[in-house]
Amino acid sequence: MRLWKTALVALAAALSLCMPAFAQEAEAAGCTVSDGTGARWQLTDNSTFSFVTWPGGARLTVSSDTPFAALYFIWDRPPGAWTGEAAGQSFAGGEYGFLHEYAPLAEAATEAVVNVPAGATLCEVYALTEGGAPDWVQVWLPPCEDADLLALPTHADDEHLFFGGILPLYAGEKGLDVQVCYFTNHWGERYRPHELLNGLWTVGVRHYPVFSEFPDIYAGSLAQAQGLYDEDACVAWQVEQLRRFQPEVVVGHDVNGEYGHGVHMLNTATLQTALEASADASRYPESAETWGTWDVPKAYLHLYEENAVVLDWSVPLGAFGGKTALEMAKLGFAEHTSQQTYFAVEDYGPYDCRKFGLYRSLVGADEEGADLFEHLTEDMYSDYVPPEPEPESAAEPESVPQPPASGPAAPETDGKGGAPALWIVEGVLIVCAAGTAGALWRRRKQ
Repeated sequence: MRLWKTALVALAAALSLCMPAFAQEAEAAGCTVSDGTGARWQLTDNSTFSFVTWPGGARLTVSSDTPFAALYFIWDRPPGAWTGEAAGQSFAGGEYGFLHEYAPLAEAATEAVVNVPAGATLCEVYALTEGGAPDWVQVWLPPCEDADLLALPTHADDEHLFFGGILPLYAGEKGLDVQVCYFTNHWGERYRPHELLNGLWTVGVRHYPVFSEFPDIYAGSLAQAQGLYDEDACVAWQVEQLRRFQPEVVVGHDVNGEYGHGVHMLNTATLQTALEASADASRYPESAETWGTWDVPKAYLHLYEENAVVLDWSVPLGAFGGKTALEMAKLGFAEHTSQQTYFAVEDYGPYDCRKFGLYRSLVGADEEGADLFEHLTEDMYSDYVPPEPEPESAAEPESVPQPPASGPAAPETDGKGGAPALWIVEGVLIVCAAGTAGALWRRRKQ
């Protein structure tokens, strides 16, 4: 039986080597985008710094010699609802205001017409061939209906700098429903929303983020921030997010604003008020009528000294090929190319992204302090589905399942209980190797 298992292991390994050769992934097909006045090169130059705005709307034609099965749009601002037609079928988008928007077609086509709404600004259009969407294409889900974890960074990049490995661990590795809501927006710096989305996608967040109506303004103290923003409006916004997403865990900033940023301080101060108000229907009744009330089970603040925990971001994560949560946080921050001069993700020093404190809990104090969901059971989560277990290594004979008793008859052996004829395994290996080489040759030629 040992040789029989060895043969099965060899066969499984050979098939696993063959699989990539037959897997198909979409690629960007060369396309032309015109709006009736001529081709718009700004929409096919792989840059979000060039764009086109149509005050009165436009009817775009996307054409390619290579059939494409999906379009991928990079909008400069949420475009509003739009429609399109291709291969006799209609498609639509804009429902959720995604800046990076994936639009599959009912069937492959060499031409599509897109009706762009008035006032929309578009940066890029990609035509994608058939196959699964490439990793660089962001196929966003709508914001959570019921989140497991709600992160409340103040600015784009704070989610990596100060929350460290929380997003890659809980969203990317554990697959929980993680919602990110930004206390300010960056519409005044048109490149930063794209950096934000690229960073979130890198660390495994798949639910589209939420942005407040509060512009990004620097404040050197809490008092200054309170003079720049309507504090009650900030609390109302925080309460609405807590009630809308009903998270089990909330993560917020340092009460001292990390490096003294007054708007970080305001964000945390209003969150502290909101955590008490969100369970009271008499406070901010408008959002209570829309979303109901919610009493957050656990809330953590960065660098909070009471009930302190130091999270471990050094464990390799299978979802990211063995990279650690800290490494992924750094990669997420690297997408914020405009912010690289003065900041860095640090797991040491005064801004240590591993250090948090349990500010509020309905389930008692943490005992181990290794997991933000300590004392919360899986049935409390929104619709938590545990990640699929890692497949057992094919290198271990014990991991190979035996054929079922009612299954096909076992192959003939040499009459001594030995392995089946090795030429069968060798033949499979040869066929798989040839298939792999052929696919690679075709891919290289393309």
